[in-house]
Amino acid sequence: MSEITEPIGRGEFNPMDYVWQPSRFLEAQSAALLVDGKSAYPDMLGAIGSAGRSVDLETYIIRADRTGGLFHDALCRAARRGVAVRLIYDYVGSLHLPAGFIHELAAAGVRTAVYNPPIFRWWLGAFNNRDHRKLLIVDGATVFTGGLNIADEYADKAVGGKGWRDTHVRIESRPVASAAATAFEYAWRRAVENPQAASRASRIRAAIRGRLRNVLGALAGPRPVEALAAAPPGLPVQFISNHRRSHRKAIRMAYLLAIRRARKYIMIENAYFIPDRGVRRALVNAVRRGVSVSVAVARQSDSTIAACASRAIYGELLSAGVRVYEWSDGMLHAKTAVIDDAWAIVGSFNFDRRSMVHQLEAVAVVSDRTFAQALAAQTAADIARCREVTHAQHKARPWLIKFLEHLAYLFRNLL
Repeated sequence: MSEITEPIGRGEFNPMDYVWQPSRFLEAQSAALLVDGKSAYPDMLGAIGSAGRSVDLETYIIRADRTGGLFHDALCRAARRGVAVRLIYDYVGSLHLPAGFIHELAAAGVRTAVYNPPIFRWWLGAFNNRDHRKLLIVDGATVFTGGLNIADEYADKAVGGKGWRDTHVRIESRPVASAAATAFEYAWRRAVENPQAASRASRIRAAIRGRLRNVLGALAGPRPVEALAAAPPGLPVQFISNHRRSHRKAIRMAYLLAIRRARKYIMIENAYFIPDRGVRRALVNAVRRGVSVSVAVARQSDSTIAACASRAIYGELLSAGVRVYEWSDGMLHAKTAVIDDAWAIVGSFNFDRRSMVHQLEAVAVVSDRTFAQALAAQTAADIARCREVTHAQHKARPWLIKFLEHLAYLFRNLL
């Protein structure tokens, strides 16, 4: 991995050459990489603890466990000292969240809302469109985003967690916070605020409002974006959310353009890696032009079917020269990529159909060499702890395993 971990010369590549829609980049004062819950959770809790005006937290999963309790208490304390606090959690992701957990938040003054609760108990369509984002916005100036949910799975093993490998980013920037707030407000308007979520009539009204807003938004077309210079004067950050229908493929396009512009290396960590044919072709073409391409995925996934579907495409990638690594120390849940010390992305987006079409997702693209080098070093360190999958080993797996993987891949759009 020495050819990857050595920093590229400062003047060699222009970071803005790798970005999709450079006019949408915003100026940030800083962007800090947060590795695992061990570093991310204390930083997030500290930001909530120092909040003076507002706290908006959006998460797919929040549990009533030790980690959830820490955030529960921090949100309550913030609300009691006069901070405007809101929490959005996903209905499916937080399916078993006790009512008492929410009642205590409400008693402290925290407004809570559940995203897309089903209108009818067995209405399967409601379970498809989920809020998978992980956002924390504090005082309109600080943004956290990445792959960590609020649960003990992501907490350090030393405090009783499972130590899942994941990555978050903390960004100090009012423009980026404003962009994140727009995404949060979208979800808030379509969520059902407690306790109205218990009423079927309230859920029906929320669903109707959401459909009308989608139609009106499509008729209005994309919002105009103020043209910026090739790069803002500070740290260039692009916050991408797919909440508008016209932006459903925006995150994929950002990845694709950067992959196509890569000249030295591409390193990807992704929990549920089932990329479509266009992304696979871009990775293969990168190898053909001499780019080192490495992909780290989970070996012990919390979704066996998704892991099987992912392994079904290993052969295509390995035969082309893409290097595939499996993380075996628990669950690899990170969703990051870094290219040529010039382009880095951290967020909630998985390379699967669900992230691209059905779920609300958010990522931060940081076009800064220092940040990219930090992410590259972290990814290389992770890869050093992985087991590399060779083409010969992959071809030698039993026929029954091949069949099951192929079967899982056929149902990839339903995962």
